[in-house]
Amino acid sequence: MEEKKDYKSTLNMPNTEFSMKADLKIKEPYFRKIWKDNDIYEKVLEKNKNSTNFILHDGPPYANGSLHTGHALNKIIKDIIIRYKSINNFYTPYIPGWDTHGLPIENKMLNEMNVDHKKISVIDLRKNAAKYALSQIEIQKKQFLKLQMLSDFEKIYKTLDKSYEVKQLKVFKKMCLDGLIYRGLKPVYWSPSSQSALAEAEVEYQEHRSPSIFVKFPVTKGNEIVKKNDNLLIWTTTPWTLIANAGIAINNDFDYSLLKYKNENYIIATKLVDSLTKTFEWKDFEIIKNFKGKDILNIEYLSIVNNNICPVISGHHVTLEAGSGLVHIAPLFGEDDFIIGKKNNLNMIMHINDDGTINESGNEYQNIFYEDANKNIGKWLEENNYLVKLKFIKHQYPHDWRTKKPIIFRGTPQWFVSINKIKDRIINSLKEVKFYSEWGYKRLLTMIQNREDWTISRQRAWGVPIIIFYDENKNVVMKEEIFDYVINLVEKHGTNIWYEKSVDELLPENYRNKNWTKENDIMDVWFDSGTSFLGVDIDGIQPPFDLYFEGSDQYRGWFNSSLINSVAYSNNAPFKELLSHGFVVDEKGRKMSKSLGNGIDPIDIINENGADILRLWAANSEYSNDISISKNIINQTGELYRKFRNTIRFLLSNLYDYKYEKTKLTGINLLIKERLENLKIKVKKFYDDYQFINIVKDINNFVVDLSTFYLSITKDILYVEKPDSKIRREVQFVIYEILDFILISLYPIIPTTCEEAYQFFNKENKKISICLESFYEVNKIEQYQEEEKWKEFFILKNEIYKLIEQSIKSNIIKRSNEAFVTLNTNSDFIKSLNLKMLLMVGKIEFSNENKVNKFDSLKCQRCWNHFEKKEIKNELCIRCNEVLES
Repeated sequence: MEEKKDYKSTLNMPNTEFSMKADLKIKEPYFRKIWKDNDIYEKVLEKNKNSTNFILHDGPPYANGSLHTGHALNKIIKDIIIRYKSINNFYTPYIPGWDTHGLPIENKMLNEMNVDHKKISVIDLRKNAAKYALSQIEIQKKQFLKLQMLSDFEKIYKTLDKSYEVKQLKVFKKMCLDGLIYRGLKPVYWSPSSQSALAEAEVEYQEHRSPSIFVKFPVTKGNEIVKKNDNLLIWTTTPWTLIANAGIAINNDFDYSLLKYKNENYIIATKLVDSLTKTFEWKDFEIIKNFKGKDILNIEYLSIVNNNICPVISGHHVTLEAGSGLVHIAPLFGEDDFIIGKKNNLNMIMHINDDGTINESGNEYQNIFYEDANKNIGKWLEENNYLVKLKFIKHQYPHDWRTKKPIIFRGTPQWFVSINKIKDRIINSLKEVKFYSEWGYKRLLTMIQNREDWTISRQRAWGVPIIIFYDENKNVVMKEEIFDYVINLVEKHGTNIWYEKSVDELLPENYRNKNWTKENDIMDVWFDSGTSFLGVDIDGIQPPFDLYFEGSDQYRGWFNSSLINSVAYSNNAPFKELLSHGFVVDEKGRKMSKSLGNGIDPIDIINENGADILRLWAANSEYSNDISISKNIINQTGELYRKFRNTIRFLLSNLYDYKYEKTKLTGINLLIKERLENLKIKVKKFYDDYQFINIVKDINNFVVDLSTFYLSITKDILYVEKPDSKIRREVQFVIYEILDFILISLYPIIPTTCEEAYQFFNKENKKISICLESFYEVNKIEQYQEEEKWKEFFILKNEIYKLIEQSIKSNIIKRSNEAFVTLNTNSDFIKSLNLKMLLMVGKIEFSNENKVNKFDSLKCQRCWNHFEKKEIKNELCIRCNEVLES
């Protein structure tokens, strides 16, 4: 019996050591080490040092706790941008930063030490807080590196560095000397749980249950319209502020009515009579008279809780949207109240301590927490017949975004930045900034337009001190030589010097021994991070920097404070471009929270799946909106990744014997090259516009199309033809170009995978790392010349493929290469094509219909294609015989 010949050894079978299995959790630390050991980041900078700069300035994450998926999304997108810009030959030093001051770090450190902040010296507190913040930076730094970021994290910036604090104080000094910093008594957001003032950016709104009460105040001195013992009716959801009531405001132009109910008279806005009488269930009431608000100005009433005699005044903020049309005024507990109180010289009563308890001004309510006093005050009002109606409402109420507890407006002496003085300059600076959404521009613009003066003082110890002195008469002193003297001390010793030295030791000699005092408040952490444009040293490159990219919450935070400080200091925005991302939510669009148990740890994803999968998820997200993540979504991303990896592997495995050479293309190869060139143009534009989801989508579509058609039809050429045949080298040239494109284009997104594949790629002028490659040149080609020409073929192909599929289902043939296809076409172009190869069929003839049959054939034992018997010799087809003979 004749031995069966082994033709497989004569085929050009795929060959590569690039594994099908990713093993990213093993390979990622390996390549991280290779990049570090070979100083790849420094080499990238060296390669591009004479090129145009592109500086993405890193907004400082807070140095407290492990990373969450929001951190991961932010740093991954930044790294994609940096890697793209660097491979596109921009000079891209990236200096990561950390925000290191503030209450959360102070609290966390105190909790770990189990110490009350009142029982530890300021210096000990500051030293321990600094130590804690630095330990958190080291934890976060290691976690960020697991994201496979290009930066080596050797050079970073920290807001607690002496050099940073000095620059921050220089910004503060300039703002002081330009008249932008002032001290004043004003109601500000006050957090009893933090015992400190808060900036707007530190306030979030949550649902809160509050008492809603209508209270009557008896008139003590009336006029010809309103008489003694008539009642002014007010509404409030903060009964505890009644202790500080100093006036009742009306609107001069509103109509008001005097109502009689059960032998008592009440004054309310005329337009609210119907709704209020229904709320109070007053059925037999009588309207005695109507009058304008201005008619009762300056009448007086008894402020029932504090027993003071107070006036009725005009209020610009009185509306008819809620309440009674009369508004109770407690000047130190609301912004509008304060303005009205100052204008009318009202009594300023401060009855709330820093911790939220009531002081001696609250008489019998002293030492009670302000919210707890609501119940006592309500009970007293009811017992003394002043309470008209009580119910409880749920509404959005401001909370401290760190402690998650309610806050109040409370008048305290604070330091402010006067926004109004530079508001026009800030708004004008935005005209020079490129926004990637109209929404982003409008949001930042509106926030600046509506922004009041910025409260920058905090009553804590861990932060940059407000370096202000008071003279012997308690007047504020702002002199350049004093600022410079202190800043010089900070440059040598750090800001602890402010707390370690006496006042005289902190002053120049001329100002000593005068009984001066110093400010003990620290600066708002947003002032710290908002000076990073100056505080960071990015190879001496000066702002404005090319791009700021952070979460959408930073329009009220870091974008905002950076913009204000930069305009105040250098009269321009600190960024040329502004880009933002949404929040990471679960599969159902819900915010991640411990209570819901829907949080996903990015480090767990990396440990289980690899950072490239997490990076691909980030790139494949519409990040400008909120982004969903779940195990299911990560699994789907894994499928997409495998498709890319398997395609890369196939391309590599068919280039093992190929040396790059410019090749003139024909036929289908020319079409695929044209498609590739057009895709290159699109991908580059998507990168330039930060539209990474479109890059992933278009490359994926290209790969799917490639796999289902071009790579399928060219396998026969790649495996069967003579190794150095013209047709095979033509296909290899195309797949070389495709592989080069895929690795370069996906490198910023999945760097480990592309680096690994690059090591097996016999690339012309190969570098030691793909990181040192250059992005491809975009060649404008005549738009879709080949695509237009081939259109009719693909219409025909789809029809024939359907007929082949039906024939296989009907058991007429087992596979497409057994098919005898008749084609109905008059096209010279189609007739000129190698249709057997392009349609992967056994026999082609032209007739008056499209039809698929089986034909009497033999299978070539080498290429496994089917041929008519006359075309087979010694069990091989003509082509295979020729290849073997050669």
